[in-house]
Order: sequence, then structure tokens, then C-alpha cells
Amino acid sequence: MFNQLVVGVKSYYQALIFVLSNKLWGYFAYPIVVGLLLFYFIISGSFLLAESIVPIITGWLTEYASTDIAWLGYVLSGVSWALGYSIKIVVIFILATMSKYITLIVMSPIMALLSEKTEEIVLNKKFTFSISQLLSDIVRGVLLVIRNSIIEFGLIILCFFIPLPFLTAPFLLILSYYFFGFSMLDYYFERQRLDRKQSVAAVRKLKGLAIANGAVFAWIFAIPIVGVIIVSVLSPVAATLAVIELNNKGNG
Repeated sequence: MFNQLVVGVKSYYQALIFVLSNKLWGYFAYPIVVGLLLFYFIISGSFLLAESIVPIITGWLTEYASTDIAWLGYVLSGVSWALGYSIKIVVIFILATMSKYITLIVMSPIMALLSEKTEEIVLNKKFTFSISQLLSDIVRGVLLVIRNSIIEFGLIILCFFIPLPFLTAPFLLILSYYFFGFSMLDYYFERQRLDRKQSVAAVRKLKGLAIANGAVFAWIFAIPIVGVIIVSVLSPVAATLAVIELNNKGNG
């Protein structure tokens, strides 16, 4: 597993060199346009949603803040402000977390193409382009992202009832890394004609690689605007290069 972690992290540097040396910068066009739109709608949507929720929840506190008891009015006004501010932070955090999965969905066409292109160049293969196959890859990728996001958010809710944050927080972080990497690796396994059940089993054998790929994905994604564009191109390339390297070493 340690070897998979090393290969997974190292593959991002290899992916950057690979994209530059093979002049694949044209693949950045789609992520740039979609990434900017995605950033705008997520940020504006977060604030609009928060602004619509806050008055509903804090409305009764504002009403009682007009009490004749001066000190109680000040306290309730302060609580109302703090609660409203907290709600905004929580809403933005939840949507920011969801934005990673939204990115995986809207970027799935370019990610599928890049994964295939990488395998073509490295292994000197030639895949016959098929719209129906590309659509199948995209639908499979979207369904996988939805599946993983439901599992992750279900576990997040479950962990709220476990008063051991020093255990649950690292677990949830690693789990999210695993699922991000899972999505990148599945593009490769789909071309090997593995169904979803077989792909799940294959990724479990490469869980170190999935975690490493997903971790770097999450770190880069955290860079505002630019991060979305970079991971959309480098992550599927890195995952494909890493699987091929491990297969060549007999560790795949």
C-alpha cells in the first residue's frame, strides 16, 4: 500500500510533464470555461441560499429582541447575529464539499477523454471513437459519483452521533480522498470492460493509489478557481499513468 501511495502522489508530477510534452493543452479549454461558471454559481448560490435560510431561523429571535427588558434584547440580538453567521458558514461549507462532486460530474466528459488519450499514448493503443461509448463512460462516471457522494454524506451524518472527532475526522477525510481517486481510476477500469462491481473490487486492491490520487485532487482543488481547472486535466491523467506503472511492476 505504501508503494501505491508513493506512485499515486508522484504520478501528478508525471501527469504535468505528460500533458506538456504531448501538447494536450487544448484539453484545458473545457475546464476553464466550465470551471469559471461553476465557481460563480456555487459561490453565488451559497450566499443566496444562506440569505434565504437565515431570516427564517433567526426571525423569532429578532421578534423577541424587541422586548422591554433592555439587557435581554441585547442578548437575543447578539445570539441572532451569531446564529445567522454560523448558518451562513455551515451552508457555504456544505455546498463547498458538494462542489467537489459537482465538479466530478460536470467534468466527466473531459476526464473520460483524457484518461483514454493517456492510455493511447503510453501503450500505443488506438481506441475507436464512439459517441455512444463516450456517453456510456460519462453516465457511468456520473452514477459512480452520485453513489459515492451518498455513501460519504451518509457516513458524515452517522459520525455526528459519534463523540470521537479525533477518530471520525481523519476517517472522513481519508474516505473522501478514496472516493475522489475511485472516480479517476474507474475511467481506466471501464475501458477494461469491468462492470461496476468488478471496478469496486479492483479499486479496493489499489486503495493506496486511490487515496493518494484523491488527496492530491483535494489539495489542488482547494486553490480557488485554478484548482478546478488543474484537477480536471491532471487527475485522470495521473490515475491512468499510475495504474499502468503498477501493472508494469506487477502490483496492479
